[in-house]
Amino acid sequence: MSILRSIADGLRSLFRKEQVGHELDEELNGFLEMAAEEKVQRGMSRKDALRAVRLERGNLAVTKEVVRAAGWESLIETSWQDLRFGARVLRKNPGFTAVAVMTLALGIGANTAIFNVIQTVVLQPLPFADPDRLVWLNGKMPQTDDAGVSPADFLDYRDGNRSFEQMAGISQVVMAGPSNLSGDKPEQVMTSLVSAGFFDTLGVPLLLGRDFQKNDEEVDTSQVVILGNGIWKRDFAGDRNIIGHNIRLDEQSRTVIGVLSSDVPLISQAQIWLPTPRLHFLMHLRGGHFLKVIGRLKPGVTSPQAQSDLDAIAHQLAEKYPDTDQGWSLRQRSLREVLIGPVRPVLLVIWAAAGLLLLIACTNLANLLLARSVGREREFAVRTALGATRIRLTRQALAETMILVLAGGALGALAASWGVSLMRVFAPPDLPRLQEVHVNLQVFTFAFGVSLLSGVMFALIPALQIGKGGFSGLKESTRNSESAAHRRIRSSLVVAEIAVSLMLLVGAGLLIRSFWLLIHVDPGFQTQRVVTAQLSLNGPSYNDPANRVRFWQELEERIRNLPGVEAVGATSELPLTGQHSDGPFKIPDHRYGPSEFDDAYYRQVTPGYLAAMRIPLLAGRWLDQRDTAKSPGTLLVNRAFAKRFFLGQDVLGKHLEVMGDSQPDREIVGIVGNISHRALSDPQEPEMYVGYAQYAPPTMNLVVRAVADPSTLAAALDETARAIDKDETLSAIRPLDDIVASSVSQPRFSSLLLSLFAALAVALATIGIYGVMAYSVSQRTNEIGIRMALGAKQSDVLKMVVWQGMKLAVVGALVGIAGSLLLGQFLASMLYRVTPRDPLTFVLVSIALFGVSLVANYIPARRAMRVDPMVALRYE
Repeated sequence: MSILRSIADGLRSLFRKEQVGHELDEELNGFLEMAAEEKVQRGMSRKDALRAVRLERGNLAVTKEVVRAAGWESLIETSWQDLRFGARVLRKNPGFTAVAVMTLALGIGANTAIFNVIQTVVLQPLPFADPDRLVWLNGKMPQTDDAGVSPADFLDYRDGNRSFEQMAGISQVVMAGPSNLSGDKPEQVMTSLVSAGFFDTLGVPLLLGRDFQKNDEEVDTSQVVILGNGIWKRDFAGDRNIIGHNIRLDEQSRTVIGVLSSDVPLISQAQIWLPTPRLHFLMHLRGGHFLKVIGRLKPGVTSPQAQSDLDAIAHQLAEKYPDTDQGWSLRQRSLREVLIGPVRPVLLVIWAAAGLLLLIACTNLANLLLARSVGREREFAVRTALGATRIRLTRQALAETMILVLAGGALGALAASWGVSLMRVFAPPDLPRLQEVHVNLQVFTFAFGVSLLSGVMFALIPALQIGKGGFSGLKESTRNSESAAHRRIRSSLVVAEIAVSLMLLVGAGLLIRSFWLLIHVDPGFQTQRVVTAQLSLNGPSYNDPANRVRFWQELEERIRNLPGVEAVGATSELPLTGQHSDGPFKIPDHRYGPSEFDDAYYRQVTPGYLAAMRIPLLAGRWLDQRDTAKSPGTLLVNRAFAKRFFLGQDVLGKHLEVMGDSQPDREIVGIVGNISHRALSDPQEPEMYVGYAQYAPPTMNLVVRAVADPSTLAAALDETARAIDKDETLSAIRPLDDIVASSVSQPRFSSLLLSLFAALAVALATIGIYGVMAYSVSQRTNEIGIRMALGAKQSDVLKMVVWQGMKLAVVGALVGIAGSLLLGQFLASMLYRVTPRDPLTFVLVSIALFGVSLVANYIPARRAMRVDPMVALRYE
C-alpha cells in the first residue's frame, strides 16, 4: 500500500505542482508557528521567538527543496529541467548541433540498413521447415563436382538410401522453362518440373490443394499443375475455388491441384509447377544429367553418414551401369550454403565497411564533444561555485548527449529506411530475400547504443573533472586552455579517423579499378543496338521438330523484312544470362575409359545468330541453309575449343561424337571467335555451335540487331510472332546492353556502396581534422599573436599550423596503409585482375587523402595568418 501511496503522491506532485507547493508552505509555516508558540510560552516575545525558530530551522526555501528532493518525482522533474536546458544550450550552438546530429545519423543509418540486409539474407534461417536438415545434391565426376543428376539415377538414390527422410528432384531447363499460358491475353510464364513430394520435402506448405503424388507422374506429359502464389493472385484473382479447374498451358488442358502459400524464389523463379512425367523417354536416360536434387536428412543423421550412404549407392550403380555411371557420385552440401554462400562474402565486406563508418561517426562525435567540454570548464566551475553538485552536472552533460543521440538516431532510422528502399532498387537481381528486408529494431538499438556510449563517455569528462582541480577554472582568463591529455586524445581520434578512412578508400579504390577493368572486357560480341527476346514452342503443334524449324525460319524472315532491322538470329543459350548447357563428346581417335568423355559448352543456333552478334568467323564457313535435318551433321567450334582439343592440328574436317545429340557424328566446318558466356570475369571456354535445323529445342532466344534504337522494335517483334501463331508470344524482351549491365550488377553494387561509405568517411574525417585545427588555432591565438609581434611572418604561421595538422594525416595514413595491407586479403575473391596490394590504388588513395587533409588544414591556417597581434595580446 505504501508503494501505491508513494506513486500517487509523486504523480500529484508532478501534475498539481502549485497546489502541492501551497500545501507544503502551509505545513512548514504551521511547524514554525508551533515551534514559535513553545518559545512564547517560555517567556520570549513573538518576534524574537519567530526569529529564533528561523535560525534553528534554517532557510525555508532550502527546506522545501530538501522535502521535494525526497520523492521519486524530483528525479523526473529535474531530468526534464536538464533536458530543457540542454535543448536551449544546443539551440544556441547550431553549427555544433547540426554536425553532431548529422554525423550520428550517417553512422547509425548506414550501419542499420546494411546489417538489416545481413540479418535477413545471411543470419536468418531459410524460410523452410527444419532448414538445417535440407541438403543440395548434385552430380560429381572427374571433370566437375557441380553437375546435375540423371532422372534414372535419382530414382535409384531416392529409393535406395537409408539416410534421407525424403528426396526430390527439380528441372528448370529440360521439359521446363518458359511456357505459353493461354487466356484473354496469352503470356509466357516460367515453369519448373518437380518430382512427387517436392514441396513436402522442402517444407513449403500449400495454401490450397495438395502436393504432387507418385501417381501424378505416371504419364508421358504432365496433366496436373500447382500454381505459384503470385500468379494465382495476379492471373486468377486469388480464386479459392480454383482447385479442380483447368488451365490451358502450351495448348494443353491441365488441372490445378494446388496453390502454394508463397513462391519460392530461392529455389526457382517458376510461376507454375508440373510433375515429372516418368513415362517420358527423357526420364529413363542415365546419361542426361539435368535434375537438381534436394534431400531432407533423417533426424540424427550426420552429413558424413549420409555421404557414406550415397557413396555406397554410387558404387552399386557404377558396377551395374559402367558405361554411364562409372566415376559418378553425388556430392552433398548444405542447402543454405548453396543458396546464400555466393553472396555472403560481398555482404560481409559491405557490413564491415558500414561498421567502420559507424566507428568514424562515433570518433567524430567524441572529438566534437571533447573539444566542447574544454570550452565549458569555466561554465562548470562557476556552476559548482554556486552550489551545483557533481551529480547534477553529470546529469546535465548526460541530458545534452541524450538529445544529440536521440536526434541522430531518429534521422538515422529515417536514413536506414531510405537506404533499404534504395538497396532494393540498386541491388543485384541474384541477391536473395531482399524483398524481406525491413528496418529491425534490434539492429537499430545496437547502433544507437554504440553511439550513445561514445557520446556519454566524452561528454562526461568536464563534469567528472569537477572537484579535482577545485575552482581553478574561475582563475583562468576568458580563454580556456586545453590540457596536454585532452590534446593527445583529440589527436589520437583524428589519427584513427584518417586511418579508417584510408582503409575504406583503399577498399573502394580496389573495387572500382576491378569494376572498370571488368566492364571493359571484350565479351567477343557487340552489344550495341541489339534487342533480345525469348520464345518457347511447347505445344502439341510443335512436337515435331520440323514444325519448330519452319516457325523460326518464317519468324526470322518476317523480322528481317521489318524496317530498321539489320540482322536477326536465334540461340538456345544467350550469353551472360545464366542460361547454360554442356555437350559431352568424344573424339574418334582418342581413347576413353568407361564413363569418360570430353566436355564443352553446347549451343543450337540459327544461321543468322553469329552474324547478328558480330562473332567473327576465323576459318571455314558459317552454318547456313545447307545444314538441314537430312544433311550430314555439322558444327562450329570456337578458338578455345580448337586450342584445347586440337592444339597444333587443322581442326576443319575433324569429326566429333556428340553424346545425346540428334546426329551424334558431326563434322567441324568452321572456327569462330571466343565469347564470355557465363561471366565477363570467367575465362572464355570451349564452345560448340550446332545448326537449329539439325537439332531444334523448344525454347530459343531471339537476337535482333537494329539500325538505330532497338527498343522501338519490341512491339513489332511480338506482333510478328503472334501473326504466325496467335497463341505464341515473346517474353523477356530487353536490350543486350541491359543483359551485360545486369551480369556485372553485383560488383557494381559492391563498388557503389563501398565508394559511398568511403566518401562519407572522408567527409567525416575532414570535419574532424578541421575541427581539431580550428580549435587549436582558437586556443593558440595568444601564442600566434606573440609570435607575430616578435616578427614572425604570415607564411611562418601558415606553415606551422598546416604542418601540425599534416603530421596527424601522415601518422593516420601510415596506420591506414598497414591496416589495408592486412585486411585487403578479404577483398581478393571480389577483385578482377587487381591484387589486394595494388600499388597504384594505394598511391592514388594516399594522394587524395593528403589533398583533402591539406584543404582541411589550410582553412584554419589562413585564419591564423590574419590574427591581429594587438587583439590577441589584449587578454594578456
